Amino acid sequence: MRMEVLKERWWKNLNIPNSFTAGTVAQSSQVNENFSAVATAILPTFTFTITGTLTTGTNLTPALIAHNALTIEKAYAYVKTAPTGASIIVDINVNGTSIWGATPANRLTVAAAAQTGSQTTFDTTSLVEGDILTVDLDQVGSTVAGVDLTIELKCS
Repeated sequence: MRMEVLKERWWKNLNIPNSFTAGTVAQSSQVNENFSAVATAILPTFTFTITGTLTTGTNLTPALIAHNALTIEKAYAYVKTAPTGASIIVDINVNGTSIWGATPANRLTVAAAAQTGSQTTFDTTSLVEGDILTVDLDQVGSTVAGVDLTIELKCS
C-alpha cells in the first residue's frame, strides 16, 4: 500500500534544529541552519514515473541528472495496480551502468500481488555531479503487468 512507502519519506526524519518566538529577532545563522536541515532532507531524492500498463524495456523514463556528489541509500517502488504472475524488476542505471551490476539479484523488486518494494543493497552507491540516472524494466507481471509505477531513489 502507498502508505508503506510514505512513512519512510524525508519528513519522517526531518529535524529542525532551531525554533523561534514571534516578535523576537532571529539570528541569520540559525535560520540558515534550519533551511539547511530541510534542504538536506528533501533535495537528494530522485523520482521516476512510468505511466500506464508496464512493459519491459531500457531507458523508459526521462533521464535525471545528479546535482552534486551524493550517496545512494535506498530505492523505493510503488505500483498502482499490482503485478500478477511474476514480479516487477527495476534496474536503475548511472551513466548507462546498472547500480546492481555485480549482483543483479538485488535489483529493486515489486513482488507479484504486491504494490510496493524497496532495496538498500547496491553495488554502486556513489554519484558525482553530472551523473545521468535512467531506469529499465527488466521484468513485469506475466498475467497482469502492473500499472503506473513510481520509483524513488533516496540519497544523502
